[in-house]
Amino acid sequence: LCDSLDLPQDAQLALQSTFSKTQQQTSVIPTPVKKTYFSAAAGACVASDGDQYWCALEKTECPVGSTFVSPRLLETEYKNSPAIQCLDAAGSVPLGQCTMSDDGGLCTGHKSNCGGCFETDETCFEPNNAECTLEAKERNDGSIDFALFGLCVNPAYPKQGHCLWSRDECPSTDIWITPNSWLENIQDVDNFCTCDKVVIGACKYGEHFVCAVSQDACDEGGIYIGAKALDDMEATRDCRLCDSLDL
Repeated sequence: LCDSLDLPQDAQLALQSTFSKTQQQTSVIPTPVKKTYFSAAAGACVASDGDQYWCALEKTECPVGSTFVSPRLLETEYKNSPAIQCLDAAGSVPLGQCTMSDDGGLCTGHKSNCGGCFETDETCFEPNNAECTLEAKERNDGSIDFALFGLCVNPAYPKQGHCLWSRDECPSTDIWITPNSWLENIQDVDNFCTCDKVVIGACKYGEHFVCAVSQDACDEGGIYIGAKALDDMEATRDCRLCDSLDL
């Protein structure tokens, strides 16, 4: 710090500081955790005969008679199977569609993103709709169709929010806002909860994390860490539903 300190012979050590209490307090600014961004990988629903498969983000999407294989198991145990292609096919996995008129045919991944589902006991969500994927699609009339998701807002910070896969990820003390409630008032697509803004959790296998939309995307050896819990861990990994959305 220095080579030497020259003091007069009659110098004394001051045991009481003249600084105020406020001056004595120093703030240590924590070093920001550098985040690496990852996106969800799809698993596969594999038929009992092993010949057929369907790419899926979670086991709830699998047809009867098939078994869900997580992305981790696909990578380690299905390297020679055609189903390995699902690892890079998350963008084309069929999602669901809200069926109530209030939602205007909204494409999304979970029924809790459909405003109409909170107003009826009737069927309000159709899963596995081939017309709905994470990737944007152009309709016959030239318009662009893309999936949207809900927004979780802490009442204490009403101008901030997190786009999430489903209401299950939103704390009960927070407010869940479905897309249909703000679509008519927001014109700029940059303010929509599109897949590139949706924060998701991860399946934890020892010290290894695999981004996932829910517990249903993990295999038996995995522990699901929710989106908020993963963020609170200050892990170096930031999991998003997709890397980008090309419109």
